[in-house]
Amino acid sequence: MRTEPQPLHLPVFRAILASMGEGIIFADADDRIRYINAAAEDIRGIIAGNYLGRSIVSIHSPASEGRIRRLIAGLKGGDIPFSTRVIHVREKIFENSYYPIRNENGIYEGTLLISRDITEKELLKEENNSLREQVRADFACGGMIGKSHAMEPVFHMIRATAALDSTILISGESGTGKELVACAIHQMSPRHKNPFVKVNCAALPETLLESELFGHERGAFTGAVRERKGKFEQAHLGTIFLDEIGEMPLAAQAKLLRVIQGKTLERIGGNREIAVDVRIIAATNKDLRREVERGAFREDLFYRLNVIPIHLPPLRERREDILPLAEHFLSVYAERMRKPVHCIAPDARKALLDYDYPGNVRELENAIERGVALSMGETITLADLAPYFVTGASAAPAGAALPKEPPTATLSRAVSVAEQEAIREALQTTGNRKGVAAKLLGISRKTLWEKLKQMERT
Repeated sequence: MRTEPQPLHLPVFRAILASMGEGIIFADADDRIRYINAAAEDIRGIIAGNYLGRSIVSIHSPASEGRIRRLIAGLKGGDIPFSTRVIHVREKIFENSYYPIRNENGIYEGTLLISRDITEKELLKEENNSLREQVRADFACGGMIGKSHAMEPVFHMIRATAALDSTILISGESGTGKELVACAIHQMSPRHKNPFVKVNCAALPETLLESELFGHERGAFTGAVRERKGKFEQAHLGTIFLDEIGEMPLAAQAKLLRVIQGKTLERIGGNREIAVDVRIIAATNKDLRREVERGAFREDLFYRLNVIPIHLPPLRERREDILPLAEHFLSVYAERMRKPVHCIAPDARKALLDYDYPGNVRELENAIERGVALSMGETITLADLAPYFVTGASAAPAGAALPKEPPTATLSRAVSVAEQEAIREALQTTGNRKGVAAKLLGISRKTLWEKLKQMERT
């Protein structure tokens, strides 16, 4: 016959508390200390007998008396559910947690203070951060991270050209980090104390682009109630970054060419020339030579911009950089979200390495941000990644029949199917908001529109 377990007696509870490695201090409803275990004596360097019956404030420094009284008042009143803070005592680091103790009727009975020695944990964290910084120093350039051979010429070009004033044209797929390259060049240049002005040529309507770039005079058009400096004037003595230059209308291209050649500009509605000293860095995800051939981009402007070309390889061609980049983003977002995530599970690492990243580094960053947000512990698991990472990482079952068509065609089709599934899922998740879906996928809105058109045709 089964018997009900007997309740533990007070001496047993005392023995349990006395044997714990954490420091335990309990103060009653009148804030008088009623219990201190041996670990708390050791941590705080006190003798329990000297403090029992005294106010809980007495075990804290005089400087923190006001804060402790406010904290306990908040615990009593229910305004503060609990409180945790880190303190340094005799070259050790402790985490102090305060909890209100209430009986079955919800009446406050006292405050429980638990002190945990986290010295080793904090030292390991510092060592980990130090190693991360060392990795970044070894494989970084101006905030960019990469140890692959494919990135070596990029880093070389950044360092070699930063001190110059020559115009630079950065090419590469969307999400490869073209803006980071431009920013790195500016930060390493003699102009680094002056403005770095960014212009997304694809995001501005044609009617506003010229005004945005070159400014306008008062009354130049309806709504121009006062004069306005354009981006070139704002970037005087600094650097202007013209992103997605391939989307610039031909009319604006002609005016840009005149600014590059003459180093002067005229505001819209104005008749005076304004001198500007600006270094120009342009970027594109298009093949501008092909755009020139089809008449969509001025040939003379192309040669003016293409003085020093820098090509950024896609992430699928620099797979050695995937995990270092993932670790970097993990550190950034764990700190930003204040979550204890510090590692990536082996199967999740494999999934990250196996994926082809149509959205490049931006897509990897989004994946890690999602992983940190969804992680329930200290590790990003495979379940924390988007479903298309799981699809891409899964292998064919053993004994499966060999494909009848060439492997390249099968792989191409599989990648296309996985990409379409990812797009559909992003649209469903965002309520069909294409701008938000594009950001989630790590691609530009324009790229998403193009892929949607392809899906409609297939």
